[in-house]
Amino acid sequence: MSPKSKLELARQHLETARDDLDGDRTGEAINALFYSAEAAIDFFAGKHSIDTQRKHYLKAQAAGTLHAKGVLTADYSSLLEALNEARKAVWYGGEDPAMDVEATYTEVEAFVEAAERES
Repeated sequence: MSPKSKLELARQHLETARDDLDGDRTGEAINALFYSAEAAIDFFAGKHSIDTQRKHYLKAQAAGTLHAKGVLTADYSSLLEALNEARKAVWYGGEDPAMDVEATYTEVEAFVEAAERES
């Protein structure tokens, strides 16, 4: 069985996030949104030869770079950083996320759709 493409993963994680939000599983939704956004930036970084070394902070930097170059119409670097911090707060600290998860879902959805248009 071959691995799924980053675009397939981004969409799959986004759909999981929607199911989690609808099921009132906020922590799980944040995790799925994080992985969806990371798969989307992995797609863009790979397509534009940016090595992120599988590091969260380099993925966020890649999003800023791609926005500055005009590849992305929005700068998703702060989204990636916020999702990383929110998932750590929820899963490591047992805290409530300091974000509007529905608004974050909409932003991740736009990011995934941008990747899908780029493919």
